[in-house]
Amino acid sequence: MDAATATLARAARQTFARYGVRRATMADVAQTAGVVRQTVYNTVSSREQLIEIAIVQCCEELKESLLAAGENDPDDIDEALLAFLMRAVAMASAHTELSELNAALPPARVEEIFGHSHPIEELIRETARPVLERALAAGRLRPGVTVDEAGRWIQGILTFALLHDDRTTSDELGRVLRTFALPSVLAER
Repeated sequence: MDAATATLARAARQTFARYGVRRATMADVAQTAGVVRQTVYNTVSSREQLIEIAIVQCCEELKESLLAAGENDPDDIDEALLAFLMRAVAMASAHTELSELNAALPPARVEEIFGHSHPIEELIRETARPVLERALAAGRLRPGVTVDEAGRWIQGILTFALLHDDRTTSDELGRVLRTFALPSVLAER
């Protein structure tokens, strides 16, 4: 995200926090950014796109938190991957601002952003990369699968866990991830 877009995303997030995502106008965002409304439209073509860049900026911040938290992952690769997946779901689910931004878009668009968006894909690949590279180095990544391919698969797992939350408990989510997600990425010991 270039500097002008990042500045606009910050202004949008401040405006959304002040007025609510649904009530904030493009003029409100322009005022917060200290620009005229046309400048906002020179950067984004619609309110939906403005919400999307705010989501991307939230995810970039989430990436930093996920990477920092991963420094203390267990040595065991299965446990480290499970810890990453659980942490990613917990942190994203608890991110109130991200939840409010997601709620302001049609569900199909949210699924498209999280399932097929380059910035979101990059976020997940970068945060999953350390544990996936450890798995590759230890010969635990499924044969013939690259770290990037496994990262894209992890993106699908996380998209499913986040968007299809049926109010499972943390223990239940852990069981499902251990039963289905880990064997889909890691080779047997």
